[in-house]
Amino acid sequence: MNILLVIGIIILFGVLSGTLFRKLKLPQIMGYIIVGLFLGKSFHGILTGSIMTSMQPVTSLALGIIGFLIGAEIQFDKFKRYSRSIYTILFAETFFTFFLVAAVTTLLTKQVYIGIMLGALSSATAPAVTYSVLEEYKARGPVTTTALSIVALDDALALLIYGFASVFAKSLMIHETASVFQVIGMPLLHILFSVVLGAVSGYVLHRILQRIRDNEKRLPISLGTIILVVGLGTYLQIEPILACMVLGAIASNLEQSENKEAFQIVKVFASPIFIMFFVLVGARLDGRILVKGGVFVLALVYIISRGLGKISGAYIGGKISGAKLTVTKYLGFCLFDQAGIAVGLAIAAFNLFAPLGQEAYMGGLLIINVITATTFILQLIAPPMIKYGITKADEINRNITEEDIIAIHKVSDVMQEDFFIIKENNNLHQIMDLMKKSDSYHFSVVGMSGDFMGIISLGDIRDTFYEEQLDQLIVAEDIVHEVKNVVYADQDLKTAISIFREKKISYLPVLKKEGSRKLVGQLESKKVMDLIIKELLLRQQEVEG
Repeated sequence: MNILLVIGIIILFGVLSGTLFRKLKLPQIMGYIIVGLFLGKSFHGILTGSIMTSMQPVTSLALGIIGFLIGAEIQFDKFKRYSRSIYTILFAETFFTFFLVAAVTTLLTKQVYIGIMLGALSSATAPAVTYSVLEEYKARGPVTTTALSIVALDDALALLIYGFASVFAKSLMIHETASVFQVIGMPLLHILFSVVLGAVSGYVLHRILQRIRDNEKRLPISLGTIILVVGLGTYLQIEPILACMVLGAIASNLEQSENKEAFQIVKVFASPIFIMFFVLVGARLDGRILVKGGVFVLALVYIISRGLGKISGAYIGGKISGAKLTVTKYLGFCLFDQAGIAVGLAIAAFNLFAPLGQEAYMGGLLIINVITATTFILQLIAPPMIKYGITKADEINRNITEEDIIAIHKVSDVMQEDFFIIKENNNLHQIMDLMKKSDSYHFSVVGMSGDFMGIISLGDIRDTFYEEQLDQLIVAEDIVHEVKNVVYADQDLKTAISIFREKKISYLPVLKKEGSRKLVGQLESKKVMDLIIKELLLRQQEVEG
């Protein structure tokens, strides 16, 4: 089938299903995944075989962008503020989950090496769903900050645990003693190379963005850097999403104000890419695997023990570190997602065990089946669990931006009502006296009936021929000029901001309503933006406590 036709179907059906699920007050990502499920191999849909292979670059690009945007959310000043609780919770939830899953699955399978491997694979939290749900609900606060930091870090810790577990499991089977380098050295080298690649790329991107002010050029440069890092990471066989997280963190923290627009542009561009990614995630899931012998029971036990491990580990880590109560109680619910690295490591485990004999081969196959089955279930469970966590923590709709503040206000909320007005019969001397009392540059002029006539600026006064004997003869009516751009008190503030930006003006008269000439206020762009920024900072301080 034509690949462009497939992409069109994916995006349109994804948008429709996401909208439907949002109306049902469910995360729209669930809609994307379910569409993928119906289009994928579970129902013998169009997203199978060569089509899925050809769509692999989309998946890689989406993971790179997700890593980049997660890194951009990690501000070092906030990270320092929560660093003690972040690291404590990270180690507690990761190792608690590892040991709990390993113990329970070992008891069920009677195979220590299978339990160890499943425990290792359970420790990682996939960032894609976590980030997307937090972004969809505009979450902000200690739980959100901690969750994003942990999903950015625990892949690295999971790689270390997997490195230890895989070598230990192999040594149990063939009675071979593993070296320290095999257990710890190789995973550490992979992490180090990922961090170095991301850090160098982040610094280079920052330097380039410093020199470019054109947003049309910033988008291709930012995307090109992300694609380059993903490509190099894949080529070097290191973790590209970790490298992209470091890339985003370095670039955003070196110059937050300058690079903010670049990240927003990438985020807007990424929307259809994310839809495609999650539809493809759903297409890869195979519901039929759940009916295979023993897999469903083991998968169910794995999911329950993993969920308990994440929630209990986050709770214990939060208590030890003195984290906020909301973090202690609800963070674990934001760490349910499993995908990407867990599936990849499960395949790596199968490749490791397959040559070791029939028993090891069957054990490796069981691990792949369990991880695939649990990924299938967790992709559907994780979004509502994350929503539950941030809802209980009261962090939904807290990630307020300037545009959000603008969207909730009317012109009447921010207009100046106490301002100097010039009447049409005021002479030049009176106008000059009035202007001396104000710090404004523009002044509205009204007629004798009170109707708005136009404006006079300081520039108009300078351009007026002025002589001592004429100061009583020249009146406001002689120098006032009409203005095309006005706003009305009941209009959305967004309309006024658009006029300021598009017309490149700094002053707008405010009339009572459309069709009226009654002047009721004025807007000065600088004062309006000062009010917006002040309200934004107050709301952010309230969220951060």
